[in-house]
Amino acid sequence: WLKLLPSHRRVFKEPSRWPMVWSSNWDEGGWQGAGGGGGGGWQSSSPAKGGWGPAPRQRLGLNAVGILVEWQQKGPKSFGWISPIYGIPEHLPEAQSHGGDVYVNAMDISDPRPGSVISFSLYIDGQGLGAEECVSRSVLRFTMPMGSKAQLTLPMVEVNPCVAYLKSSVFYPELEDRGVTLRKYMWESPLTVFELWGSVQDILRAAEEIGLLAHPEVEVLTSRKMAKSIDPDLLRDISEQELPGVPPRFRVGFRLLGAAGTSAGPEEVRARLVALLGQ
Repeated sequence: WLKLLPSHRRVFKEPSRWPMVWSSNWDEGGWQGAGGGGGGGWQSSSPAKGGWGPAPRQRLGLNAVGILVEWQQKGPKSFGWISPIYGIPEHLPEAQSHGGDVYVNAMDISDPRPGSVISFSLYIDGQGLGAEECVSRSVLRFTMPMGSKAQLTLPMVEVNPCVAYLKSSVFYPELEDRGVTLRKYMWESPLTVFELWGSVQDILRAAEEIGLLAHPEVEVLTSRKMAKSIDPDLLRDISEQELPGVPPRFRVGFRLLGAAGTSAGPEEVRARLVALLGQ
């Protein structure tokens, strides 16, 4: 069976506020992505046949990262599309096909969730670019006041390679070399939201590098379900005025540095996050 042409496809559009992946990650299995949130993934059982289309797969030896923007649930014939954000050379002729999106077959991805960040290996066949050995990354979300006097050390380069789908986001490709996707939401709200996608240890290293872990006003965004395992003294309800349009069950702030009048050290902060991500 063939890839659908872009004009025939359902297109994922970034909602004005909270993306659908917030719900799937928090309410359906916690913070872990497919393959245990950073390990595994699985390949075609018959890679020589390519899984779809008449031509065999030609592996390019390239790894890339993107966002799963569409998934068509059709049983064993399920498939989807990834909008790449890093790792695909512009000189590849196939990179211009299908609106720049990359095809993914059900045999190459486990537990697909639209909106999640996927790392994958590239191949070419008779229909264009495809993704295999797909792994969904774990995610951690931070928030801080828009006008905070304590600034983060963010990378200089700020881009949005997925503007067709994500009009309210920017990405920082420099961190991809460290295995982390850093995304900033450009919402008009009192709080700025950052997402870090990757393995647990890579996320923690990147968060420490840009100053999130030691920032006095930073909170981790969590859900009420996840918050049940956290010391209530470290939690607060974030108002709708601070994060307009985000459902109440996702507006829970987890104070990394401790309750008012206390201050956790770096090791304690990291331990709290490891425990949260390990749920």
